[in-house]
Amino acid sequence: MFKSNPQEIDIPIKDVEIHSKVINTLKEKNIENLERTMKMVGQLTPVFGNLVDGKFFITDGCARYKAAQNIGLKTIRCIPINIPDEEIIKMRMISNQRVKRSYIEMASCAEHILQTIGSTQGKKKEEWLGMDNLESDDNYGLAGKDRFELASILLDLPIKSSTLRKLMAVYWHNQIDNSLGLMDGIDSNLYSIDQAYRLIKKDEKIQEKNAFKEWRKNEISNQSVWSKVFHQSSDNLSNLKKYRPNFAMFSPTYWTMKDYRNQGEMKFGQEPTLEEYLNNCKKFILSLIEIMDENGVIVIVIGESFSGGYKSILAKYEMMLIDTGLELLGVCEWVKSNPSPVVVENFYRPANEKIFVCKMKGANVVFNPKMKMTKEGKKMVKKSHKSKDGSNRFFVQDEETVISNIITTPVFNNSEYKKYDPNFTHDAPCPMEIYDILTQSYTLPGMTCIDIHCGAGQGLEVFAKNGCNSIGVDIDIESVEFCRKRMDMVLGSENSEELAIAA
Repeated sequence: MFKSNPQEIDIPIKDVEIHSKVINTLKEKNIENLERTMKMVGQLTPVFGNLVDGKFFITDGCARYKAAQNIGLKTIRCIPINIPDEEIIKMRMISNQRVKRSYIEMASCAEHILQTIGSTQGKKKEEWLGMDNLESDDNYGLAGKDRFELASILLDLPIKSSTLRKLMAVYWHNQIDNSLGLMDGIDSNLYSIDQAYRLIKKDEKIQEKNAFKEWRKNEISNQSVWSKVFHQSSDNLSNLKKYRPNFAMFSPTYWTMKDYRNQGEMKFGQEPTLEEYLNNCKKFILSLIEIMDENGVIVIVIGESFSGGYKSILAKYEMMLIDTGLELLGVCEWVKSNPSPVVVENFYRPANEKIFVCKMKGANVVFNPKMKMTKEGKKMVKKSHKSKDGSNRFFVQDEETVISNIITTPVFNNSEYKKYDPNFTHDAPCPMEIYDILTQSYTLPGMTCIDIHCGAGQGLEVFAKNGCNSIGVDIDIESVEFCRKRMDMVLGSENSEELAIAA
């Protein structure tokens, strides 16, 4: 494994001793680690000294000599330098004056040592070095904890083995993606090794997010989806239980706002009292809960009604949702950039609605939030507030960030459905952009989604374009027929009941 230098000679350890000029300058050292490493890989670094009449007097390398004695080595590798006795102390002072090594140099040398003493064929270095969980002292991979201690000792590094593991993680991350300049930051004392390590863990999450986005995009393009539209009331969905939707999103009829066609006996939205309206809303929700997947998400877009004065409909609707057993994940504010000219007595022009995002009780939900570009539009390290001890803190800012729960869009544009049938009309459907934001965030390609008030079918089209199967339900036969026609055109099939063509 090692090539001998012509000056190096192996001398029986019985013929070696520490030079008399040096022995009085020595301090007691703990050489247990050195003994252990020499047992494992032998003596890697020779000792220096004077060879006189077959006897070798050590001037530099006393700890290695004592370790060799303690572990029972028969010979020790030496390099004769034969300097005058009066120069020995001066020489030791010079040899101990070391130029500070950069962390990049340390990591490069450590990489060589680690691969030399512990490489494993066919495995990534992250696996054999145990880089998957550096925070745990019990997890060091196949090569084991001793490899890092060995590298620290052999290279005489000024850092502990636990710090070396983090340095190597930063070093290898830097080799793959140097856009954050973390190794340079460590060498310039901008970051500590621990800070840089935390930054790469954040950057790894960003890379995972980007990889997921690419995977999702590919899955959507390769996904075959189907669409079904049912003509029925949504107060009983038991016939749809076999589909077990993963995601439901709908915008129910608002109370006393419009007189919708073909509403059947319930006359949903035209109930005499708010209590009756909320009771009907609850029937729909309970019926939906019965057929949802146990990890399902339900999203409802609904606005306040000012007919006859403010009645706190949204607050009461939220309490009704909680009463059904659903768990609220949160509420988004939908702000309309071009609200309809509604006049409210003694109050401002209404321009907002609510989006209730709920999950089944105890559900583990999918959440891959809609993102927007940051101001800088690129990934970078930024300084945050200082810690309690006054030191600087840093974080990795992605090129994009999660949108807020304030969503601003125009109201529905009729052109979204007029291209499928210019004669079809629908009062105030929810915009496709709203459906798209929530569908992207709470679904994966291949899931099944349902809109229990599907109306003009904007939700069904969005579900399909996100690689999801779609189920639509509506009491209005005109809406059902239009949705079937729309999904025929979206998915490119003549079968409006079940379509299996790639979206």
